[in-house]
Amino acid sequence: MNPLIGLAVNLLPDLARHLTRGAKPETSDLVVSVVRDVLGTDDPEEAARRAEDAQLSAELRLKLAEIDLQARAQEAAAEEARRRDELADLSARLDADAARREAEIRELTARMGDQQNARGIFRDLAVKESAYARGPVLVSGVVTVGFFATLLALIWLMTIGKDLSTNSNLMQIINIAIGALTAGFATVVSFWLGSSDGSRRKDMNAIQTQTENAAIQREGVESTRRIVADQTRETAKLLEQVARAPQATATPPPGPQKDARQFTRCVDLIFRHEGGFVDDPADPGGATNMGITIGTLAAVRGTPVSREDVENLTRDEARQIYRAHYWNALGCDSLPPGIDLVVFDFGVNAGVSRSAKLLQKLVHVEADGEVGPITVGAARAIDPVHIVNAFSDARMDHYRSLSTWERFRNGWTRRTAEVREAALKMLPG
Repeated sequence: MNPLIGLAVNLLPDLARHLTRGAKPETSDLVVSVVRDVLGTDDPEEAARRAEDAQLSAELRLKLAEIDLQARAQEAAAEEARRRDELADLSARLDADAARREAEIRELTARMGDQQNARGIFRDLAVKESAYARGPVLVSGVVTVGFFATLLALIWLMTIGKDLSTNSNLMQIINIAIGALTAGFATVVSFWLGSSDGSRRKDMNAIQTQTENAAIQREGVESTRRIVADQTRETAKLLEQVARAPQATATPPPGPQKDARQFTRCVDLIFRHEGGFVDDPADPGGATNMGITIGTLAAVRGTPVSREDVENLTRDEARQIYRAHYWNALGCDSLPPGIDLVVFDFGVNAGVSRSAKLLQKLVHVEADGEVGPITVGAARAIDPVHIVNAFSDARMDHYRSLSTWERFRNGWTRRTAEVREAALKMLPG
């Protein structure tokens, strides 16, 4: 994270929620650009010093508040568009489903009506004594007589012991004839007697159910439209309030300004605790000078280093390593004084990621090991005395869980106590 963003969040904490993961890159770029333009520098330390000027600080907070308003309006508009898209998709699905159900109802109604129409036509023809009225009677008689005649013939053949299975062609013809006559006889019965009472009830229930479901679907679409319309009006009211109230957030209460010399104070304490060159076989870090292990020095330089290289490490290079790889990596420029010390010191002693996650756990944010605007904002919102004490207690719990606790317990205990005391003295007020 650009240190200038940390400075902006210190001046206007509300910006933090617009700079989290998933935020538009142009928002972060705009914040950095505004801080650079108002303060006239890219250097974080120089920017922090210039931000102490009341006039520059007020101007910067005003411009940052404008960015905050724009970001809020963009987020509200994006949410509104998302809701409209969801409504359109839901409405399309419900309309398609309702249309499908109505088509099924029409098809079922048509099938039931066909039979009724056939009976009606026959009745009308019979009333008019038309010759065509004899057609259904004749066809029905032929089918019925043929069906029973064939059935009786087969029974008679089986009774006299006639084996028809020996003639495959004859059996095939008989099967076809029986199938056709059976289907025809069923149609005749249905035409003259109609469907069974149970079938009629089933058909009517199906039509009623389909009709009710279609009505429910249509009501669901209308209800969803009303809900989204209400949400749209509420969003419009929010945007209107944001647009009309720029002065309410343009000059937020100023946060405490960090002294640019804070890093020097903290790193001097690190040097005092770490001391000079040591190469303790019990220390898993190996050869160490001013707290910089042989592994850390090799990673920073990008090349293998020897024990002598560690021993010859200068104080200036160690200070640069602490600044770039610990202080900046932990976002200490943005953390309140005192909290920055305990986080910085534990990061040096136990690792940057472990220190960051411990702070995030104490301030109740996602422990991802990266101190960003959310973590900083949460740390600024909680009692700093509580954070320093809770952090120090949790630090001791970590040491007690290590296999080397008995070997280094005195040094760890003394260092934690001294850092706690120094951090409490650094707290504002």
